[in-house]
Amino acid sequence: MIRHPQKPLKPGTLVEVISKEGNFIGRGIYNYKSNIGIRLLTENISELLDQEFFFKKLQKAKTLREEILQIHKTSNCYRLVHGEADGLSGLIIDKFADVFVVEPYSAGYVETMDWLVSSLQSLYPGSRIVVRPDERTAVKEGVDFSKIAKNYPGPDSLEIKENSLRMKVNLKTGHKTGFFLDQRENRLTISQYCHNKEVLDCFCYTGGFAISAMLAGARSATGIDLDEDALETAEENARLNSVKVTFQHVNVFDHLRMMASKSMQADIVVLDPAKLAGCTEEIKRAHRTYGDINRLGMQTVRPGGILLTCSCSGLVSERDFLSILTRSAAEAGVVLQIFKITGASSDHPFSTIFPEGRYLKAVFARVFPFAINT
Repeated sequence: MIRHPQKPLKPGTLVEVISKEGNFIGRGIYNYKSNIGIRLLTENISELLDQEFFFKKLQKAKTLREEILQIHKTSNCYRLVHGEADGLSGLIIDKFADVFVVEPYSAGYVETMDWLVSSLQSLYPGSRIVVRPDERTAVKEGVDFSKIAKNYPGPDSLEIKENSLRMKVNLKTGHKTGFFLDQRENRLTISQYCHNKEVLDCFCYTGGFAISAMLAGARSATGIDLDEDALETAEENARLNSVKVTFQHVNVFDHLRMMASKSMQADIVVLDPAKLAGCTEEIKRAHRTYGDINRLGMQTVRPGGILLTCSCSGLVSERDFLSILTRSAAEAGVVLQIFKITGASSDHPFSTIFPEGRYLKAVFARVFPFAINT
């Protein structure tokens, strides 16, 4: 539906959008190379896309996190900008102590990065700004992010505090912005059930769930993952928190099959795999994979124990995810008693005009063997 301008505009140009009748629609980021041709940032005709615009958006975002949610009272890290929900489509900004990691998903932030940086430094005096773009995004957007990444480099690592948890964030090898802040509230919730329990943290990344469990008095915790760099950081994080966690570099599917074959079980099992569906073509395969991993996971939970299972695939709806869990439970010969369904932490809001921003599903359930009446 976009009529491209006769004179080519470079990817990420800020434009005014009008209807074919000549009526004002809004202003936003234009990119003929992207699947998203126009990212609207405002529909207010009197609102210009200038430095003041970006400053006000960041100011509003800070108000939610600090004045309303008051996250800074218990943690020195949070997501400041969550894309469309904060009115900045294609932009993620995470606060890690006094370092802000900016991850642009749109070419439009190449030219506007200086405005964003100066606004952040005004709102958070003394802070350091790091730009950490994703190479795949650069290809999709047809733009080179390397210059802004070079202009705003970061430290190799830093330390954050999340509730009672202290964590090292590796900005050199870490995924996305370096740490998954969206699970903050779920880490706290599951830890409340861990006292004197045996915990298995699958797809553990840098150990957040396992270490939280040990800090809450778990009897033991094991974290398994295939990412060797993440496990190296996880070991450092366990030492940082003065807890003992057994981390293993193994394939989660293979490990759970081994446990099932030997009738090995844990009191609490956490399943938090990486995103399995990044596009519509991957949805069917994601459904099958979620089904397999949850069937195996359910078999490793002791009767009456707790399963926390997550999906961060936005293309897999909560309804579909619950349907997958229902089938997996039947195949595993168990019944789930679901007592809590949550999503991403409150600093990851979603907007009514972009419901797709509600991507994370986290299901807490007790697991019981299926009783057959005879």
